[in-house]
Amino acid sequence: MRFWKSPDTKDAYRLSWVSLACTVLGAIAGLVLFKKTGSSLCLTFSLENFVDFLSSAAVLWRFFAPSSLDASVEEKLHRREKRASIGVSLILIVLGIAVFFSAIYDFTQKEDDPEKLEAIAGISFVSLIIFGILSLFKFHYANILESQSLYKDGLCSLIGTILSGTLFINSLLIQQYPAIYWIDPTVAMFCGIGACVLGGSHVYEARQKENLPIFTKAWWFTSQGIKDTGSGHDATDDMSTEAMQAEGGDFV
Repeated sequence: MRFWKSPDTKDAYRLSWVSLACTVLGAIAGLVLFKKTGSSLCLTFSLENFVDFLSSAAVLWRFFAPSSLDASVEEKLHRREKRASIGVSLILIVLGIAVFFSAIYDFTQKEDDPEKLEAIAGISFVSLIIFGILSLFKFHYANILESQSLYKDGLCSLIGTILSGTLFINSLLIQQYPAIYWIDPTVAMFCGIGACVLGGSHVYEARQKENLPIFTKAWWFTSQGIKDTGSGHDATDDMSTEAMQAEGGDFV
């Protein structure tokens, strides 16, 4: 299969659309189940999918190629890579915070009603398969296309896979042993901490080690991030948008 053996920008573009659709459906399903069952686990599941949607949207922008590709389009898309990568790192931090505090909320809810867990087990099992496959494709594509943004998006999907798997197992176990409700929020808490550490380390490296002006509007809205390795401050701060465009940047 060519899309597996030798994926290109178009394949990454299509994968991002599939990921967007899956995360939207997952977020909606989680909210519906939360309304029906009142389970905080479903709310956490929905929230994770919503944040994962943002990550997929950033990668879709990075590989956005609805029409034919040529060298100039590939170059334009390649210039988006660093910003998309940092954007997904920030989203990882948001995901980590959201999952962490949702896990704390799960602890306060104590035991779920075992009679309401069948639907949760069903949707979490389906999500485990879907997001597991998405994670596999994203990591594979990221390796071949050398895309850090796609790799980090794969991390978001991997977290979703872990949470889905834990939710599925926990739902089955709680039906027999209600007192072990704490397994899922415990795993979710560690996933949240891990996401914050990964995202935060990438943001720190970009800002402090690479000296990229990631906290300036101009850097995000142009295709060329410029760093000043001599003075220790952001060259972007001293340049107008027009000047940056003259250096090769644009608003895409």
